[in-house]
Amino acid sequence: MRITTVVAGLAMGCLTATAVMAQELKVGYVNIPKVFDSYERTKALEAGLEKKGQQKESELQGRMNELKKLRESVELLNDQARETKGREIEEKTDALKRFRTNVARELSRERDQMAGQILKEIQQAVADYAKANNFSLILDERSVLFGQSVYDATDEILTTLNSRATQKPR
Repeated sequence: MRITTVVAGLAMGCLTATAVMAQELKVGYVNIPKVFDSYERTKALEAGLEKKGQQKESELQGRMNELKKLRESVELLNDQARETKGREIEEKTDALKRFRTNVARELSRERDQMAGQILKEIQQAVADYAKANNFSLILDERSVLFGQSVYDATDEILTTLNSRATQKPR
């Protein structure tokens, strides 16, 4: 009889410990892509890159017009001058291709670098939110198969990030 009582006591102790541990575990989730896309700094980044892209496109268009004029002027020249202008046109065409490639690479690199900084800010905001609200875990929504909306911390974190963004000078 004593062994049964001890086993029953151990079982009750384990169940009680499990229940206490379950009560202490607080889990939430965040839709990181939504936070990233709705974050004011992301919007500012996109607007800045769009403006820079338009400026580079304008510069590219100017270079293309210059090349077009050179090609048109070749027809009026004698053979020797035409050959010289032909080399100049080839050089400008190559320069134009390099310019286009470099601009695309530069804008992409800048976007990636700034996106990395923004993701670090988001990660820090999630960590701060988790600590302030006693969460044991905050998961990325993409890895959650099911979650009740009460555990979704996306909007709170986004609000915090955007309020910080308006307080910081850019």
